[in-house]
Amino acid sequence: MRPARDDDFRSPARPKPGVALASVPCAVRTGQLTFTHRRGALISGHTTLGTIIERLGLTLLTVRAGSLDRARPVESTVLYDAADPPPVPAGAVVLAVGVSGDDDVAQLVRQVEASEASALIVREPVVVGADLERLATESGVVVLGLVRGASWMQVARMLEDRGSEGERLAAVSAADALDLFEVANSLSALLTTPVTIEDVSSRIVAFSADQADADDARKASVLGRQVPSKYNDPMVEAGVFRQLYAATAPIFVPSFVDGVRPRAAMPIRAGTEVMGSLWAIVDQPLGRLRASAMIEAASTAAIAMLRRRVAADSSRHMRTVVVTSLIDGGPTAVSMAGKMNRNISGGCILAVGVRNDPAADGATASAKLDRLANSLWMWLNPEIPDAVTAVVDNTAYAVIPAHGDRPPEMKQLRRLSEEFARRAGKCDEVVVAIGKHVAGVAEMRESRKEADLALRVLCTTPDLSQRVAIAADLQAHVLVMQLSDLMACENMALAGPIAVLRAYDEQHQAALEMTLRAWLDHFGDVATAAAALHVHKNTFRYRLGRVVGITGIDLGDAETRFHLMLQFRLGRT
Repeated sequence: MRPARDDDFRSPARPKPGVALASVPCAVRTGQLTFTHRRGALISGHTTLGTIIERLGLTLLTVRAGSLDRARPVESTVLYDAADPPPVPAGAVVLAVGVSGDDDVAQLVRQVEASEASALIVREPVVVGADLERLATESGVVVLGLVRGASWMQVARMLEDRGSEGERLAAVSAADALDLFEVANSLSALLTTPVTIEDVSSRIVAFSADQADADDARKASVLGRQVPSKYNDPMVEAGVFRQLYAATAPIFVPSFVDGVRPRAAMPIRAGTEVMGSLWAIVDQPLGRLRASAMIEAASTAAIAMLRRRVAADSSRHMRTVVVTSLIDGGPTAVSMAGKMNRNISGGCILAVGVRNDPAADGATASAKLDRLANSLWMWLNPEIPDAVTAVVDNTAYAVIPAHGDRPPEMKQLRRLSEEFARRAGKCDEVVVAIGKHVAGVAEMRESRKEADLALRVLCTTPDLSQRVAIAADLQAHVLVMQLSDLMACENMALAGPIAVLRAYDEQHQAALEMTLRAWLDHFGDVATAAAALHVHKNTFRYRLGRVVGITGIDLGDAETRFHLMLQFRLGRT
């Protein structure tokens, strides 16, 4: 590994010193905000309340009165000023800044009802009386509560950010990451010190550009995108995070490990939910002005982190829809492939699971599968950028598309899958099944079916050491498993010589069934079979003679041996 360079600690961009932390270009005209923005104009046309809820998330907005019609169109956003009421166009979302109380909110609902506004957003807490609930229901103007701590200007900024759904899902995560880096850089410029933004797991989500001036603990955290435990654990034990998450202003954290400078830390909250924290390297507690800058930065970072969460949830939902449609095959898969605007001519399916998972039925297993699906996508993406992954029906799937007449390279898939299973399976025994290549998207169901059956074999066959398999290589195992399933469905028990031996053993405490099985497993090698059962060779020969005498089977007949071995396998599956 090369030595760390100053460039490793530089964030994507750094504004000039003195740049405001949360500036939104706008022009105020008679109380109505007309926004401009580098990515587009204010909400106008083809936007619905459902889109806004997805964009802001129900962690930021809560339905307080009325009914949310997700299909209702939204044409504009209006900032309401009670001293100078603005015109409210039809389809507007009204930001009721400073309006509180049941009577005042009800009065405003009456006013905007005449304009056919779509929604009214009011700062929490919102007291909803019978009159307000009735007005909101009858007028169709839903009243939404904005969580305390969220900035009106930031909400307006989020509402303006438009674009096609596909573009939004592709771009919002990167845009929000850039927003967080801008917050870190702006705060760093004001405090003249290196700054990081961390989530509640002490992962570094953004950092300022001047980390080359930081101490070794900060440099290690930025390089690894995670605060190392040797620095984090002492703070946990000292109760630093308990103090931090209860604070409403920056706290001073003295040096807790040799060589680590003191820090100023500020919690990042959305309402009462702690989403992370800001950390600045300082030598003494912050003064009033610098503390105010850190508080404002935390408010701005909270909005960006909420958007990242919403974007991640939306992106996960979209991937699930895509994968579900493709693996089902048929017209649905063809339609989805067309919407993806890619020349997909077929492909294959990978199915991923965990062998011997003790938490297979719990929430832990579900979270584990989500992590596996996300990790698998990250692992495949550099070599197969069109691959898409998601969890469907308690299985993590990857769709590997083919283009033109070029099928997926099975050697490549096996190599990638084996390395993924090895890396991801350090704590859990991850297994991967690779379905066959199909020549058309409509036939994807066949590849999924093969992958599902092979995955089940990998997960349920104790003597299988392999963790990755192409479905065709497990065909015999799959056939035995399907025969076992058929017997279970038909409520069929093992019959014939094996059933006779089993009954004899139960009555006489003998071991004749075990003897026959050992002889078959070791291809008639009496010495090896006897050693496996820890008995003398003569004892084994005597028992084998008893088997033939009781059942009348001919062990010299190949068909008889095959039938017996098949029944033993079915009884074990």
